[in-house]
Amino acid sequence: MRILLTNDDGIYSNGIRAAVKALSELGEVYVVAPLFQRSASGRAMTLHRPIRARLVNVPGAKAAYGIDGTPTDCVIFAIARFGKFDLTVSGINLGENLSTEITVSGTASAAIEAATHGIPSVAISLEVDWKKTLGEGEGVDFSVSAHFLQKIAGAVLERGLPEGVDMLNVNVPSDATEETEIAITRLARKRYCPTVEERLDPRGHPYYWIVGKRTTEFEPGTDAYALKVERRVSVTPINIDMTAGVDSKEILGILL
Repeated sequence: MRILLTNDDGIYSNGIRAAVKALSELGEVYVVAPLFQRSASGRAMTLHRPIRARLVNVPGAKAAYGIDGTPTDCVIFAIARFGKFDLTVSGINLGENLSTEITVSGTASAAIEAATHGIPSVAISLEVDWKKTLGEGEGVDFSVSAHFLQKIAGAVLERGLPEGVDMLNVNVPSDATEETEIAITRLARKRYCPTVEERLDPRGHPYYWIVGKRTTEFEPGTDAYALKVERRVSVTPINIDMTAGVDSKEILGILL
């Protein structure tokens, strides 16, 4: 089995090394990930300049490249360089990726990009305490999330994904154990309510930060409710065809 591993935290993240260790027991692991942190890059592609690739030593990987581009660039590069894969995994991400905002996430978007090429994909993220987390994930225990990654990836490789499912978005609580229950969920509507905060630089000129207030109430059955309230591992099946399942006559009735 050939497995592509990528992320948006960068190729030097401890999360990607924990993922290599877990996945190498299932097949040959090829790592192609950004050279630098590229969180919240969505499905952006680098089209206005060339991208550079650097061979990186990642223990346990068949081959590993660091790319000075986005997670989506990494998937495109990997397929062009190595050919078809049996599975793509994006993660293990530092911090959860929940709700419809997964389209903002570079982690989830890399899995979505792979799914558009017909490759079954898994995006996996670990809830972390940001006050205790350093740049590459120093001090973070990835062992439980790696356990669930191996379990889920092994099942997908063995049995495939059900008809109509292109990828799985997985979120693991920070206090999970190997006995923590898995919940099959749907995406919450919203995790953050973003706005713009104005500040002044030392010369009195305004500049702006995009900031967000976290939503704290979630509907049962959603990924956010499973993770934040029930403290279960959330597994959300994703279909990349975002066409609404509505009778076309209803839309015509509105437009005509």
